[in-house]
Amino acid sequence: MPILRNSKIPPFAMPVWHFLTLHQPDKARTDLLQEVADALGLGDKLGRGVNQLSGGEWQRVRLAAVILQICPQANPLGQLLLLDEPMNSLDVAQQNALDRLLSQLCLQGIAIVMSSHDLNHTLRHAHKAWLLKRGKLLASGSRDAVLTPANLSAAYGVNFRRLDIEGHRMLISTT
Repeated sequence: MPILRNSKIPPFAMPVWHFLTLHQPDKARTDLLQEVADALGLGDKLGRGVNQLSGGEWQRVRLAAVILQICPQANPLGQLLLLDEPMNSLDVAQQNALDRLLSQLCLQGIAIVMSSHDLNHTLRHAHKAWLLKRGKLLASGSRDAVLTPANLSAAYGVNFRRLDIEGHRMLISTT
């Protein structure tokens, strides 16, 4: 089961395309590698050494690697993708691109479990949520049932309000 954890840029010099082929079950699927790389804005970085990437570029390369391992076109037995704070080091456009890819994987039957401290992102994209405080489960269920001002105040020790602005739900801390 692929797991992605945050880490620093690697100390080794290997082209991005080579690093990604190491994570591909079917090495002949260069079309799939190119498709995932392009979707994450990496198409023009495939020839660059991984040790020459920025933090956000390295994060996207690592995300591409786990997506190549789990996507049904390469791994028909893949069922679960675990992501630890995958949006870290990504700008808004890159987050949007990753959200689109993850939505496609969900539609293809891949379950995605993601840790996140971005409450508004979770409110927009999660189907289910677990709210933890110091490793203890405070609430679990649908995102709307879990991400309530009362639950969030209990978890973070600050007051929250939930707003609807032009059809978009948002959470804000009020203290």
